[in-house]
Amino acid sequence: MPLLNIANELLLCISDNLESERDINAFIQANRRLHRLLINYLYRYNIQRSGSSALLWAARYGQEATV
Repeated sequence: MPLLNIANELLLCISDNLESERDINAFIQANRRLHRLLINYLYRYNIQRSGSSALLWAARYGQEATV
């Protein structure tokens, strides 16, 4: 079954079982649909488990959309 045919709920379950931000990020870069669906999940994950390090990175490198 192609990845794009999987329901959003199952894609979220897959994300829940990935072990690191790096893995989640790699997963969401597979295509635009995954990125749109899971980017906020990745940011929440970063806030909860990495002390909002993505916010510091985005501020340092002028990534306004991420901030």
